[in-house]
Amino acid sequence: MSAIITSADSLKSLPIIRSLGKKGIYITTADSKSNALGAASKYSKSFFQYPSPAQTPLEFINALQTYLKKHQQEVLIPIHSRDTYIIAEYRQALEQFAKIPVHDYSIIKRVNDKGKLMLAAEQLGILIPQTYQPGDINEVHHIADIIDYPAVIKLRNTSSSIGLSYAYCKEELISKFKTTIEKFHLPQTDYPLIQEYIEGDGCGVSVLFNDGDLRAKFTHKRLREYPISGGPSTYRVSIRDPKSEDAAIKLLKHFNWHGVAMVEFKLTKDNRPVLMEINPRFWGSINQAIQSGVDFPYLLYTMASEGDVERVLNYKVGVKTKNLLTDYVALMSYIKKTKNIRLLKEFAALPHNDDIISLDDLVPLFRFIRRGIHEVCHPRQDKLKFCNNLSPALE
Repeated sequence: MSAIITSADSLKSLPIIRSLGKKGIYITTADSKSNALGAASKYSKSFFQYPSPAQTPLEFINALQTYLKKHQQEVLIPIHSRDTYIIAEYRQALEQFAKIPVHDYSIIKRVNDKGKLMLAAEQLGILIPQTYQPGDINEVHHIADIIDYPAVIKLRNTSSSIGLSYAYCKEELISKFKTTIEKFHLPQTDYPLIQEYIEGDGCGVSVLFNDGDLRAKFTHKRLREYPISGGPSTYRVSIRDPKSEDAAIKLLKHFNWHGVAMVEFKLTKDNRPVLMEINPRFWGSINQAIQSGVDFPYLLYTMASEGDVERVLNYKVGVKTKNLLTDYVALMSYIKKTKNIRLLKEFAALPHNDDIISLDDLVPLFRFIRRGIHEVCHPRQDKLKFCNNLSPALE
């Protein structure tokens, strides 16, 4: 029983490492950073440093292949978006050394492209925001005349809140659209989407599929997120929402999904789920599902190693989890926005079911705090960099 887990520096890797390690699985953590948070866990029995998959994807794959030849693992579990996509693309070079429970690369690309995803969802009768996919700046000027404000500018291929911005008037929409193109060096084929803003609570439906057949599901509602304008959740609660679950399952069955995924919705005032995106890999709030009784990491590992797994469709409702350290940053933003200082009372409660803090496994917490202290002791630019990095770290 063994598994290698990539992107061990991601905060969401910790619940996954702990989940599998507690089941007696020999865990090898891996990352491009030598001081990865997950490598500090007592459940990480060995560590492997690889080249950056973002900067040198082929070197990343070659390093993984070389390592797996010498240290064969039963299951390879990618964590971050880019790891998942690259491993899926080059799966044939790796799967002779380990089982890799991810979907075909071509399907992952389609799902990750929000433009193509919105078209597929609309054809299936799933509610989506009013969405425009401009091919040139002239179209943006036309859209700016007819769309309701605020409007949302969203990258087609990204995760979390990267590249997300809001416009409150025509001039701002045109200006921010142009800025986004320049900032991310986007060709015309990858121009951002423009969508209507959907007011409502964030809701996530997490699932596990085995070649198009549902094996597990779980739903949570966001209570806080960072950035508060639309980033990863820092505080959430387990719920049931049949409408969201039905829409998520219908959508993923359409893609004959295999592996884990999380479908994000906004719930309108009349409780209608409106599709936001699909995360075609593990998600930042994975600890929420584990603490509520749906252990996706172990289910995925079992399905990969044994070929299938028993269905898990029931779980505890009302379970709350948080990431205490990042939720503090989010909370300050909520208090500043709402002027509601009573939120501090809720935050003062002792952490329970925390994403990072575990009395059974404290060293990763100390490493995270030490890293934070190092960052904030530097000039203001580094302080802002650290706070801004909280969001991607949750991916």
